[in-house]
Amino acid sequence: MTEIEAVAKAYGSKTVGFRFKGIDLTLSLSHGLFSSYDVDSGTRLLLRVLSHYIDEAKRQNQGLPSSILDAGSGTGVIGVALGTYFQSLGYRDFTIRAQDRDELGRLFSAFNGEINGLKEPQLIAHTEPLLYNQGPYDWIISNLPAKAGTAVLKYFVKRSLTLLKNRGRVFVVIVEPLAEQFAHWLTEYGADLVETFSGPEHRIFVYGSQGSEVVASFSWEPYIRHRETYKLAEIGYTLQSLHGVADFDSPHYITQLMAALAVKLKIPIGEVLSQHREAPVLFFETDQGHFPVWFKAFLTQAAPKSAYSIKPIIAGRNILSLQATQHNMETKPDPLLVPSVDPDLSASRLLASSGSPYPLLFLFPDAIPKTDRWPAYWAALEKLSIPGSLCFIGLSATEADRFDRLKVRGFQRLGDIKRQGYRALAYKKL
Repeated sequence: MTEIEAVAKAYGSKTVGFRFKGIDLTLSLSHGLFSSYDVDSGTRLLLRVLSHYIDEAKRQNQGLPSSILDAGSGTGVIGVALGTYFQSLGYRDFTIRAQDRDELGRLFSAFNGEINGLKEPQLIAHTEPLLYNQGPYDWIISNLPAKAGTAVLKYFVKRSLTLLKNRGRVFVVIVEPLAEQFAHWLTEYGADLVETFSGPEHRIFVYGSQGSEVVASFSWEPYIRHRETYKLAEIGYTLQSLHGVADFDSPHYITQLMAALAVKLKIPIGEVLSQHREAPVLFFETDQGHFPVWFKAFLTQAAPKSAYSIKPIIAGRNILSLQATQHNMETKPDPLLVPSVDPDLSASRLLASSGSPYPLLFLFPDAIPKTDRWPAYWAALEKLSIPGSLCFIGLSATEADRFDRLKVRGFQRLGDIKRQGYRALAYKKL
C-alpha cells in the first residue's frame, strides 16, 4: 500500500459520487478537510462556470488550457473534475498543479486523482501556500477560504495577475460577505474583470491581466500578523505569528501545560540531552511555534554556561505552521521541516530527516472527528524512540484519557498534568 493509499484509508470519512460534464467521478472526503460530507455549493457553482468556459473554448476552436493551478485544492475536486474530463476527450497535453497548505489536502488530491485515472504529470499535488510557485498558467482556479485573512486574499489578487499567460484567466469563488471587498481589490490592482456569476451564498469572479508584469518572488509579508513577547512557565520568548495558523494571539492552554510538564521533568530532560550530542528533537504540530521557541529558551536557562545542542525537526500538516516555527526558532542551521499527516504514516520520512531515532519527542496532535489514530501514534512512538527516550503529548482530557488507556508495553508514564479540560502526558521508553 502506498503512502497516499494508507492516508486515504486512515483519514477517509466518506466516498461520494460526482458528475461533471457527463463524467462520473468517485471522490474520497475527509473530516480533516473542508467539505467532509459532500462537494460544497461554492465548488459546484465554480465548476458550472468552468464548464461554460470549456464549451466556449471548444465552440470557438480556441483549444483547452494546458497549464492549470488549483489553488487551495482541498480534496482535489476541481482539478480532478477538469483533468478527468480532459482525458475523456483524449486530451493529454495539460498539467494541473493542485496546491494546498495542508499535507492531508495534498495526499487526498493525489488520491482522488489516482482513483479517477488521473496521475502525474497530468495532476501534480504539492503542499504549499496559495500561489507559492512561479507559473505561468492559462487558468488559476480557487475556492478561496475566507478564513485565510483579508491580507492574504488581497495578496492573492495582486499575485495572481502576475502568474497568468497571455489571455490567461483567474476563476475565483468567494463567500458573498467578502465579494464587494474582493471586487474593490480587482479594481485597485487593475485587473481585467471579464464577468461575475452569483449564487445564493457565493460569487464567482473571472478576471485576467491588462498587461504583462515581471513575476516577483513569493512574499510572506501578507501572512505576517504581529510580533509579540510571550511568557510560559516564567520564561519569556519572542514570536512572530502568521495568518492561517492557530494560536496567533496567545499560546494554547495545552502548550502551557506542556511547558509546565517540561519544567517539572527538567532533570530527566537534561539527562537525555546530555547523553545525545546534537540530539534530534521532534516537535509535531506546533502551530505558530510557541512551544519549540519556548523550549529553546528553557534549555538556555537550564544550562546557561553550556546550552544543550539539539537538532530540531518540525513536522505537521500545515506548511504555514512549519514555516512559522522554522522562522521563529532562529537557529543555525534552520530546523528541518517535514510535512506529515501523523507520525506513524510518516515514520520513515521522520527517521530519514533525523538520521536516527529521537531521544526527545513533543507531540501536539489535532484530533480529527470520527478518526481514531491513537493506536497508530503508539506504533509511531515505538518506531521513532529508543530506550531512554522521553515522549510528551498534549491533548484534550478526553482524548488524552483514550491515548493513555492504549499505552503499550515498554513505556512508563513519567509525568501527568491535567487542568481545565486538557492534559499533558510524558512517557519514558524502557
